[in-house]
Amino acid sequence: MGFLVPQAHGEKDVLITNVLHQLAQVRTSVYGLSNEQAHSAPTASSLNLTGLLRHCALVAAGWSTMAAQQINMPDVPGDIGEDMDMEDCVAHPATVDETLEFFDRCVTYASGQMESIADLSAPMPIPDAPWFPPELEFWEARWALTHVIGELARHAGHADVIRESIDGKGSYELNDLVDGLDPNREW
Repeated sequence: MGFLVPQAHGEKDVLITNVLHQLAQVRTSVYGLSNEQAHSAPTASSLNLTGLLRHCALVAAGWSTMAAQQINMPDVPGDIGEDMDMEDCVAHPATVDETLEFFDRCVTYASGQMESIADLSAPMPIPDAPWFPPELEFWEARWALTHVIGELARHAGHADVIRESIDGKGSYELNDLVDGLDPNREW
């Protein structure tokens, strides 16, 4: 997979490719970890890797649904589950394998939703939340996808710090390991 986002053509494909690449980067953070390690919070924060995976999966599912359907409160399938705040995601007891299965299911769903976006300029209502400016009436589907890219990139950084705190493995090494490459190879 590597660090470089795969080449894509056209605005919609570039946005979708970037969302999926950030999700893949977060997914690599648990590669080779035990359940105990993936649930640990080795930094000053209470975040753990399984919680970040669950949160990122829900972010992708929810925001992609809003972008595709231009609705305020996304109706994601029941097998994805209800939206959870970060604390609930971090506290969720699922194993690494169960978390990855949930994550992959959400990513597949989000990918389908993003592919179904017919018009990136289509307005979507602003979700009802106190942190969104009250004067905003809508934003475009393209804005929603760029918002998802930004949030996932932030969380990929969180995952990097947490993983490096657990065993010192960084993203470049993990990408190589996931791809079956020797991380110590000569360039």
